[in-house]
Amino acid sequence: MRRCVEDLSAALADDGVPVSRVNTASARDAVRMLPRIWGRSSLHLFHITRLWRAIVLGPLFGMLPGRTVLVLHSGSTRRQVETAGRWRGRLLRVALHAYDELWAVNDEIGGLLPAGLRERVRVVSPFVALPPDDGVGPREPDLITVATNSGQEHYGAEVALEAVALARQSRPELRLWMLAYGDETPRLATLRRRVEELPWVRWSFNLSPHEVADALARSAVFLRPTWWDGDALIVREALAAGTRVVASDTAARPVGVELSALDGEAFAEAVLHGGRPSDGRGLARRSIVEAARESLGSPGALRT
Repeated sequence: MRRCVEDLSAALADDGVPVSRVNTASARDAVRMLPRIWGRSSLHLFHITRLWRAIVLGPLFGMLPGRTVLVLHSGSTRRQVETAGRWRGRLLRVALHAYDELWAVNDEIGGLLPAGLRERVRVVSPFVALPPDDGVGPREPDLITVATNSGQEHYGAEVALEAVALARQSRPELRLWMLAYGDETPRLATLRRRVEELPWVRWSFNLSPHEVADALARSAVFLRPTWWDGDALIVREALAAGTRVVASDTAARPVGVELSALDGEAFAEAVLHGGRPSDGRGLARRSIVEAARESLGSPGALRT
């Protein structure tokens, strides 16, 4: 999500659009920005992964001058709605009326909402195409990468590890590069200890965007064995770099992705022999920066 905000801000700044960024997780930062927000009509983009924040801040966004947009980044949005419970679900549906538009990374959320709210949903891709970095290394035909946020289970790093271990039985030259990021958690430490003695696994933590782009461009295959997902920026980035992407068939995936069942054996088979092609159903061709430009309509300010 942070990368999407940064790339969107840079793209709009290049268009000459004044952009301000507010950390809504910090009450102090939010309060300091309030006088400037009320000083002019703006497009306000509220980026979240957890729906409870849409409930908590709904009253504030309902009063803001200008146009307000709730940007739902997580592919777990459907799961959050379905497990919200009776009263929290009602609060959510009331709170969502505070936002003029709901931008979601897949079309699942629209089917869960009442008709009045469903009309506000737009499906957008979080990927902002930027000029390629110079100086990336050459493609390595035996290199496979996977990304994991703080080692959380639903990112499937263990599935990727098992898949490459199985694939190495046929192609022993294959190597795995784990791109870990986020917070140092006990689960992440356990994963790191598990792989640090494996000579065919490389471990990196909190690489810069340039370094991640380089890793993807050098890789033959990028693995995305997630339990759920949105329209993951890193998947789009890998595709744009010309890297094969093998992903679990648990969520909508962009055209060009090869699909696999979510287990190590199936992923190994897909790595070696190819997976089922995704048709991109449920995702958008419009990027978030295109949607922002359309909503701005004419030169103005944007708060993100």
